[in-house]
Amino acid sequence: MRVVPHVLLLWTALVVIVPAMTVVVFDDGALRWTGIIVLFWVVLIALVDLLLSRRRLATVSVEAPELIRGTKGRELSFPVKVKNSGPRLSELRVGLSVSQYFKIEGDVVRSIKPLGEGKMATVPYLMLPLKRGQHFLDSIHLETRSLMGLWAIRQGHELKTEVRAYPDLGAERKRLSSIFLMRGNEGSHLVRQVGKGRDFEQLREYQPGDDYVDIDWKATARRQMPVTRTYQIERTQEVYVVVDHSRLSGREIRVPLDEAAEGDWLYQESSTGGEHVITSQLEKFLHCSLILASVAERQGDLFGFVSFADKVSQFIRGRSGKEHYNRVRDALYTIESKQVAPDFEQLMIDLRQRLTRRALIVMLIDLSDPLTAEQFFEALPLINKQHLVLVNMVRPEKAYPMFSPGTEPDEATGIYENVAGHLQWQELREIGKRLNHLDVELGIPEHEDLSAETVKQYLNVKKRQLL
Repeated sequence: MRVVPHVLLLWTALVVIVPAMTVVVFDDGALRWTGIIVLFWVVLIALVDLLLSRRRLATVSVEAPELIRGTKGRELSFPVKVKNSGPRLSELRVGLSVSQYFKIEGDVVRSIKPLGEGKMATVPYLMLPLKRGQHFLDSIHLETRSLMGLWAIRQGHELKTEVRAYPDLGAERKRLSSIFLMRGNEGSHLVRQVGKGRDFEQLREYQPGDDYVDIDWKATARRQMPVTRTYQIERTQEVYVVVDHSRLSGREIRVPLDEAAEGDWLYQESSTGGEHVITSQLEKFLHCSLILASVAERQGDLFGFVSFADKVSQFIRGRSGKEHYNRVRDALYTIESKQVAPDFEQLMIDLRQRLTRRALIVMLIDLSDPLTAEQFFEALPLINKQHLVLVNMVRPEKAYPMFSPGTEPDEATGIYENVAGHLQWQELREIGKRLNHLDVELGIPEHEDLSAETVKQYLNVKKRQLL
């Protein structure tokens, strides 16, 4: 509990105590005793008010939820219940202690007028999480006036509220819907893909309603009666997303303010002049992982998740269902980039030991560094024969071939940037060719297309039954 002077006591000190002290110090006559008496009564009244009021908040309790789930960049509600078991309080002020990762809608300090005996009031806070991850609300503070209004009685209450801010997938879901539901607007059309088809099981006599495509004409000719092929239902497949959160995953993705959609980004004007909005490659990797998890669940496949840096930090066995999706989401929302080099060899060894059944492994890693790419090539043969591997990364900012549309330089320095970007694009192209020799596909989409391109690759594997 803390006690501080209220405004009324400060005005009393200014209007009464200061003149009385002046009289006591500079006057030697009868007014001096008058000043002493005035000071005595003011101090006495203030002390009595303090003694009678110091436990006014002892009967006030605070209730708050222990766990709140929300989405980064979207408002969430945090209700605080304040119950008064003692005498009536004419005014009670409530102040919530929040970190820099939250933005509060309205005032942080709220007032309750009045709060009667045995009554409960709810103070709703609307908070906007500014960063993905696990956060805690540690304390809340109460303040009320003393009986005579001379003091402000303050008391802090410890909170144990955990706030889980998950990645916002709204923009990725919109892009997926625009790709798969509005193809006509983009000039693209759904084309039937030809693949291995289903696994043949046995022959049986033709039954009305069977598709003519399923008729085995050679067997029909031999038996002199229509014969239909039957197929095994496609087995449930395992899909694993492997996310690299080593040093290269923290590479910044910058977009000019005039090109960034408000719903896609959390505005962090931390670049020079505040001209860009900034996120990281890791954020896009995590968004892609959750999107692919939801798509795999709809396809009836088992989805697993692996994260690694200098060692494997998370391994979740492939399963399906809403509870499993929530488990994956709870595992990845706290992942942060680490300033270490990735250990691909240890990763491949772990995957080879733990994944005994052939699976689709989608690796979200950054191979823009030649040394990192070489280490990846050396470790890849441990799993590429047993599993189907896809590699995706976000295209670096200037990695385009020379004279690409939209890359015309505005000044002389832009020419050198384009040359450097062309060389980086050429290196990534060579990396892609080397991966093709190992039957591994490399995707380098734009940052906003990473989730959509990964889902396309996954659905293409499903249709062609490459597993």
